[in-house]
Amino acid sequence: MTADGSLAEKRVLVVGASSGVGRAIGLAAAGAGASVAFAARRVELLETAVDEAGTPSLAVVCDVTEPSSVVEAVEGVVKAFGGLDTVVYATGVDPLIRIADVDAARWSNLFATNVIGASLVVRAALPYLREVNGRAAFISATSVGRPLPGMGAYATSKAALEELARAWRSEHPEVSFSSIAIGMTLGTGVTDTWDGDLLGELSTVWSERGHVFDNGPGYMQCDEVADTVIAVLAAPTCLPFVSVLADPARSTSLS
Repeated sequence: MTADGSLAEKRVLVVGASSGVGRAIGLAAAGAGASVAFAARRVELLETAVDEAGTPSLAVVCDVTEPSSVVEAVEGVVKAFGGLDTVVYATGVDPLIRIADVDAARWSNLFATNVIGASLVVRAALPYLREVNGRAAFISATSVGRPLPGMGAYATSKAALEELARAWRSEHPEVSFSSIAIGMTLGTGVTDTWDGDLLGELSTVWSERGHVFDNGPGYMQCDEVADTVIAVLAAPTCLPFVSVLADPARSTSLS
């Protein structure tokens, strides 16, 4: 894989960039000298991110559950930038729900957003990534392999996402595919739609079983995660899997 140790002058598409980790990754990439396309559904938030990032960044409306929207978004980025070097898939839905309560509609939405959308984006971007031996990174979760009660459906979709990265890597070794699993991070907005009573009940179980420590210890900030992602993308080597946890010396304490 080719890399010059820098994102300077690279053309980067970040999907799921309207808020949280995706937005932070886009801003960090722009700060590193890349041309960044911020893609998501909420155009007003994208435009705010672009204003902060500055030119030549741009906002691209993309609904990952609609194949035509994905193709239009990627083609729009390529037209604007003249090509594409890097794709980051940071889109994800993360419901707090007991596994027995997950119905078919919820499963379909989870996989459409967290897994199928990622593959559609890479599929659309593949011709351009192959031209430059480019990179694609999928944002996963450290709870894969030991899912927290109430987050089993989410962890299942992220496990599938990690296998998806392996599948793409197997068939297209000319592109660098990375899974970047992140631990507990503040400022993502994930918990905004969670049921408070259920969270209170389950958080006790998480602590008792050591799940909290497995995904920490402590919390990271979105910009800390973004800096790590940028380091992976700019590395002179291919990093197939990276797990990102809070530094105990710097993280926000759980106690």
